[in-house]
Order: sequence, then structure tokens, then C-alpha cells
Amino acid sequence: MLRIKGMVCQRCIDVVRDELTQAGYTVLDAQLGQVNLGGPLSEADKAQIGDLLANQGFSLIDTPVPLPQQVKEFIASYFGQDDLSESTAGQSRLSARLQDALGMDYDTLSSRFAKAEGITLEKFIIQCRLNKVKEWLVYSDETLTEIAYRTGYSSVQHLSNQFRQQTGLTPSYFRQLRRQKQELQSTTAQPIS
Repeated sequence: MLRIKGMVCQRCIDVVRDELTQAGYTVLDAQLGQVNLGGPLSEADKAQIGDLLANQGFSLIDTPVPLPQQVKEFIASYFGQDDLSESTAGQSRLSARLQDALGMDYDTLSSRFAKAEGITLEKFIIQCRLNKVKEWLVYSDETLTEIAYRTGYSSVQHLSNQFRQQTGLTPSYFRQLRRQKQELQSTTAQPIS
């Protein structure tokens, strides 16, 4: 993961992504202040990227980011996507992307993450995935089947079981929150006579 100074808008993200792609790098993800590239980078690669970015008004930030923070940022970026359905294998697909982005095997990443954070990487990923499910249950009209597919669960049953195990609540509870929110908004939007 490269941290970049000067990225302040979507246009900046697009410019950085385009420049790196044209230079032959595989951009796995780009967001404000950072880019994840496929494969390890040599010092020559970093120098070339620094020059490319400088030509566009950006610069590399050389401060090393602790591994657990890199993992968290990558996972946040991953779950920031609108559709995770391409990863119907869920965990294994994400783990492969994580390995590629950070240049380290999953077992090592998991061990170092757990040691630093006090939670296993698998549990952290499950929490993030369920947070995305909660978000879509409350703020979208999608069915539980659609949400399960979009978040990479193999079935609605798998999603429901994991949801109950981790939260002690059912997905329908969060759907009810959405309905209550809509009802509250509609009553407060009506003019007082």
C-alpha cells in the first residue's frame, strides 16, 4: 500500500489510478490518500512512482504504516465497495487480495494482526462484513437474499446464522429499524396544522 499526499477528491483518485495504470502497474484499489498495487515494489518502482506522482502534484508519504493499520485500511476499502458479490467465496477471495496487496501470506498477516489487535483477523473481517449488512438492512430496500449475495455470503441462512451469532439479534430487527426511521421522517416532514 502506498500512502500519497495531496489526494483530496475523486478526480485526484482518477488521475493517480490512470497514471499508475499507464505506467504498467496493477491498481487493486485507490482511495483518498492511498493506493494498493498488485505485487511487491522495488526501490526503483517506488522512485518511478514518486516521479509520476510529482508530475501531477502529489507525493509519496514515506512514513511506514504499522501492519495492523494497513490491514484495517485495506479491509475498510474492500467493504467500502457497493457490491462484493464477485467474491462469493467471501473470506478466501478477500484473503487472496489481502495477501497480494500487502505482499505477505495470510497466516503471517493473521498472526501479526491478532497479536497487535487482540482479535483474530477472521473475526475482524466478519465484523466488517456484518457492519456492511447492517448498513444495507437499514438504508436500502434490498431483500435479505440480495444483501447476502452482494456481501459475499454463500446463502441467506449463512448470513442469518452469523448475524445472530455475532449480534444476538436477527436481520429482521435491523430492517425494522429502517421502517421506524422512515415512519419517523414522514411524520416530522408533515406540516403542523
